Amino acid sequence: MRVELRPTTPSELSHIVDLERASYPEDEAATAASLDYRLREAGEYFRTVVVDDAVGGFICGTRCVSMTADAMTTHAAGAPVLAIHSVVVAPEKRRRGVATKALALYVEEMQRSSARSIRLIAKAALLPLYRGAGFEVLGLSPIVHGADPWFECAYDLRRLDMVQVDAFTDRVFGGNPAAVVFAMRDDDWMAKLAIENNLSETVYLERSTGNTFRIRWFTPGGEVDLCGHATLGAAKALHATGRADFPMTFETRNVGTLTVDRRVADGREWLAMDFPTADLVEADPPAGLEKALNADALLFVGRGPDSVPDWFVEVSPRVFAALDVDVAALAAEPDVVRGVIVTARGDDGVDFKSRFFAPRMGIPEDPVTGSAHTLLAKYWETKLQREGPLLAHQTSKRGGVLRVETTPNGRTIIQGQAALVFHAKLCLDDDDDV
Repeated sequence: MRVELRPTTPSELSHIVDLERASYPEDEAATAASLDYRLREAGEYFRTVVVDDAVGGFICGTRCVSMTADAMTTHAAGAPVLAIHSVVVAPEKRRRGVATKALALYVEEMQRSSARSIRLIAKAALLPLYRGAGFEVLGLSPIVHGADPWFECAYDLRRLDMVQVDAFTDRVFGGNPAAVVFAMRDDDWMAKLAIENNLSETVYLERSTGNTFRIRWFTPGGEVDLCGHATLGAAKALHATGRADFPMTFETRNVGTLTVDRRVADGREWLAMDFPTADLVEADPPAGLEKALNADALLFVGRGPDSVPDWFVEVSPRVFAALDVDVAALAAEPDVVRGVIVTARGDDGVDFKSRFFAPRMGIPEDPVTGSAHTLLAKYWETKLQREGPLLAHQTSKRGGVLRVETTPNGRTIIQGQAALVFHAKLCLDDDDDV
């Protein structure tokens, strides 16, 4: 089932009135004149709910200064409160989760408005729905509207949702953690939040349309063009919070379009990311690289393209097992723009192993690095003379497992699992209350 919102048009008003009358008792339903007023004066807050390409309901609201009957009667453009008047789902589409998905989409859109909070009144039977959508029940409302009592509910738009996900693991406290924020702000704010989170990646999402999202990735050291584990975490978070279904599409600034879908392998569910394959070019190592790695006998040294500007080093399994990287020396190496991938043949059913170091980006060692595998997959398929999927193990302290393969059309499929760790609210502006 696909649920979307679109702006309501005047030609739909008659159908909207019919849906309102079919959803509320006569003494509670908005009149045709009231709905017409809300559409004319506050059309930017009026949305038609579309379910599988058919009209399935609507949500409408107006701006006001407070939740009183008098204040809610008139739309006050620029007022701090967005009051929802109706959340309507067509009778034949009820009890299918439509209202929950529609509310999530509505809140997501309204977070880009200047309103500070969304408020509504609801009967007791519907409070679980609104709590599930992130609303706080404030208590009984003084508004008298029909025979039954109403409860006032509020959603603070100043507090953005954030989820932390452990990627490339099937359990918490493993893999690579990423913070997922379901909104974008200016570059300075996003960079500062990434520093505040102090994780290897914070990923920001903004819905483009349907299950397609704009995506940006920030490390504590700045923005990067591509991040695999944070993309995996973003897909997991979007699905787990009911914001999107698979397959999902992500629009990047510099590396085109990425997709994530679900697959089943060995009886387990994996999330499969479709990334562009990065071409590796053999190159002479920077002067201080071998010393910083404390590794002799480098079997291969190469470098990735601008989208994945990492140095790539293959060593023997013996050297890999004894690897002792001088992170400070690596950070001081001017030719290391982003990071260094160190890899070796695997054992015990693993095709290859790797580690990734990026101290110049504020990441001494990355737990699991999806983007690095756009280089690793093709390299090891060629080296082992095998088609994927190959089983990869990144052997950081937290560790992670991936399945990788390349396709004839120049793509790399990176599969992993993910686990949600916690949900949080970002407090953007708590100087006063609405």
